[in-house]
Amino acid sequence: MKTKLFAVLFLAISNALLLDTVESVFGNASDKQFIYGKLTTTDGNTYKGQIRWGNEEAFWFDFFNSTKMENDNLKWLSKSEEQALKGKDKSSYSWLGVKNSSNWNYSVGTVHVFACQFGDIKSIQVKKNERVFVSFKNGKQYELQGGSNDIGAQVQVSDPDLGVVKLDWHRIDKIEFMDTPSDMESVFGEPLYGVVKTIRGEFEGYLQWDHDERLTKDVLNGRSVDGEMEIEFGKIKSIERSHNGSKVTLRSGRSIELRGSNDVDSDNRGIIVSTPNYGRVDITWEEFEKMEIHENASGSKLTYSDYKGSKEIRGVVSTFENKNHSGRIIYDLDETYQLEMLDGSSNNVDYFLPFSVIKSIEPKNRKESLVQLKNGEKFILSDKVDVSENNDGVLVFGPDDKPIYVPWSNIKNISFE
Repeated sequence: MKTKLFAVLFLAISNALLLDTVESVFGNASDKQFIYGKLTTTDGNTYKGQIRWGNEEAFWFDFFNSTKMENDNLKWLSKSEEQALKGKDKSSYSWLGVKNSSNWNYSVGTVHVFACQFGDIKSIQVKKNERVFVSFKNGKQYELQGGSNDIGAQVQVSDPDLGVVKLDWHRIDKIEFMDTPSDMESVFGEPLYGVVKTIRGEFEGYLQWDHDERLTKDVLNGRSVDGEMEIEFGKIKSIERSHNGSKVTLRSGRSIELRGSNDVDSDNRGIIVSTPNYGRVDITWEEFEKMEIHENASGSKLTYSDYKGSKEIRGVVSTFENKNHSGRIIYDLDETYQLEMLDGSSNNVDYFLPFSVIKSIEPKNRKESLVQLKNGEKFILSDKVDVSENNDGVLVFGPDDKPIYVPWSNIKNISFE
């Protein structure tokens, strides 16, 4: 059976959130999907141009990850409801392969993972101790701290006068995001786009190898029988998992067996496939079989102004007591806006989906939930806090804006607007 979630998701590109035009990925110098903005330093110096987060994030659909240090939503719970949440062990959750060993304590506030696409962010104000204030297009703001290598990263900006400037995190005061000029040429390379074949099916979209390389100028490292090699991804046609490494086939027709680095062996952190504004999947090395990079592929290209996920999460929560509660929803006592992500796993593949694309969630048992997207796609997700018994439940704010708390164990179904 051919499982092509992200191929299916492309059928929903007629949605008003997406662009009407579909263009070739390669050879498009005026691509507006690259991150662009102005960086101001602690001394007041400014640099404006194309932005790349370290050697990783480069597109508006890439994720910015951190953690929320406080949870003000706990104030809506009674003492007995808060007491019922104590003792939950969320210390082993992972986000994009990064384990968190925090000691969760509900009496002082719960630390929650945060992620959104760069296209939903208006600005990032950098503070001390790995703290940031992230402002969204709807005027709301989150205080975040640490939680991933996105905080503390060296940020690259292609300044028209100076070339690529690599700014250390402690030198940055503020980053303001803005529309990418239509005449801008990417200095970091073009996107990688194609198909990833797994043991159970295929996924099509924008590619991210080893959680890192995603541009044609990025390099694949490995060792052949003749020595060390560094190959630009723009020259690669496919990568196929072999016994102790990978078989790399070039566009020229040459094939090389590589091993000896986390790029090409079992230390690979995973292969990510993204569909702009519709989330991503993260495929483990154990599940991976082959990645084919298309030279002239079609893919949705969202500009900065196309990201509109900053609306509040709203819908109807149905309970096992045969009650329906409708209004504004705070999911898992945490996620408030449609730009935030729901995550879950299926068959060694992790799914990360913005709430804006989700139609409904139905808990099936202690570990699994049935998730239906607005395009009709359905699948069972498990293993993560968002879709299991470790979910903290939801708050529903009705017309009087007074919340009703529904624990996860009492949720029959959630339908989203």
